[in-house]
Amino acid sequence: MKTLDLEQYLWYNMCMKKKMSEEELNNIPKDMIIKMYVQLSDSFDLMNSQMDELNKNLALMKEQIAILTQNRFGRKTEKSADIPSGQMTIMDILPEDMRDVFNEAEATAEDNVAEPDMETITYKRKKTSGKRDRDLEGIEVIVDDTITLPEAELKERFPYGYNRLPDEIYRELEFIPSKFLVHEKHIAVYAGKKDTGVIRANRPERLLKNSLLTPSLAAGVIDAKYVNHLPLNRLSEDFKRKNVNISKQVLAGWMIKLADRYFSPVYKHMRDEILKSKLIHCDETPFKVINNGRGPGTKDYMWVYHSYERYGSPPIYIYGYHDGRRNAEALKEFLGDYKGILMTDGYNVYHTVANERGDTLKVAGCWAHVKRGFAIQVKSQGVETPYGTVADEGNKRIAAIYHVDNMCKDKSEEERLKNRQASVKPLVDAYFAWTRSLRDRPDIDRGSNVGKVISYSLNQEKFLREFLNDPIIPLDNNDAERSIRSFCVGKHSWNVIGTKNGAKSSAILYSIAETAKANDLKTFEYFQYLMEQILIHLDDDPRDYMESIMPWSKELPENCFKTK
Repeated sequence: MKTLDLEQYLWYNMCMKKKMSEEELNNIPKDMIIKMYVQLSDSFDLMNSQMDELNKNLALMKEQIAILTQNRFGRKTEKSADIPSGQMTIMDILPEDMRDVFNEAEATAEDNVAEPDMETITYKRKKTSGKRDRDLEGIEVIVDDTITLPEAELKERFPYGYNRLPDEIYRELEFIPSKFLVHEKHIAVYAGKKDTGVIRANRPERLLKNSLLTPSLAAGVIDAKYVNHLPLNRLSEDFKRKNVNISKQVLAGWMIKLADRYFSPVYKHMRDEILKSKLIHCDETPFKVINNGRGPGTKDYMWVYHSYERYGSPPIYIYGYHDGRRNAEALKEFLGDYKGILMTDGYNVYHTVANERGDTLKVAGCWAHVKRGFAIQVKSQGVETPYGTVADEGNKRIAAIYHVDNMCKDKSEEERLKNRQASVKPLVDAYFAWTRSLRDRPDIDRGSNVGKVISYSLNQEKFLREFLNDPIIPLDNNDAERSIRSFCVGKHSWNVIGTKNGAKSSAILYSIAETAKANDLKTFEYFQYLMEQILIHLDDDPRDYMESIMPWSKELPENCFKTK
């Protein structure tokens, strides 16, 4: 299009700013009218295009706000909500030939069966007998002096005498804040009467040379930071309020030295044990290391590996810090020559390593990541709005896959595999056929939450299908995500780690703490016992005692185990 000259430009402005009469319009040159019309059409097309883009962006922003609001304030469970009457059910999304997979009560319910009267199913909840005693089990009981009535009052009340009945007993729970005790060790020193020689009695073994640190104090610091997520600066301040002046720098130094000298052999033994598992759950999360040697603004990553517990393997959690790396080399460093299955999210590094290993290493995808995308969308839209939407149907389709698979979760491997091939596979096939049908739908924006879930599903199809061919593979990676949650809670409290050595020691201590919790141990008591035993066996070679002090060992003392 030619650029308008000055005269034409003035004509154009005049036309835009005032209403023209019929005579004035007739006086406008024809070519001018054509040019004006073309320019106006182009302007309207541009405005419409910009308006569509603005509406699209607004819709995406509203979606993100709803999702963020749900994540911040909404229900956190990923379980499917109850489906209102008249709406789609799991039975509705099953293929016709699959509906008899469900049990008789689900598949053959009759409408004419009378419902029980409400009065017959209401009840008053009774107080559980002995609950308080069970709540206080394992706690030292101090019996106070019995509170009695004066003898004179009793004679006045019972002039003909009385018998004393069994005492009425009630319990109170007293809290005694932690306190410090200084143990003063006296070492006998001897000198000869006729010579200048001096000898001393043997000093007891200490955790760290010339240090105040004892197994109980070390266990208290570890329990505070790595179990209860208390930053070392707050712990130091708490110590000062109890008249003990120990700086956070000293506390941090203790943790690094203990991890290196005492706990690294335990960590290595746990790593060797987890690599015996048929399947390992994997995940990773970013955090900050101030002095990581790579400059400000760079991210570091903590990896977590969790053993598969279904077939008798003890629960083991291994945290790994590989100098901040989030690449294939970090994963290969941990796995060594491991042969088995990795249960992961869609992070491509796992796939890269598996492709290099060939048939010796498989990667299975996580269905919870897919379901979560649909579920968040459903929950963010309120109670009634989502029903019948793509997110709602996707959520229910995956719920059906979980439901049918869980029907055989306690069966043998053979039965589990048979169920997956005969009953679960058709549901999986139907799900991917459904997602492929949505891929190019114009009403589904690829940048929207649902659009991303659909793309993720299709990109990860190979790995999401892996569970169908192996009965030991679970449907999701929730175990690893739960295991890394403690580290994520902790990092929001202490925010950063100062050095790479601090990050490595944190990986070791988090590993032992989480594994101890998973094996129902009292973490303080276990860490204290662990250090006492390692002190005794510090110079043992080989370390044959190591298995007996692992968190899953049945040889641990009784006080290390939770009473309930």
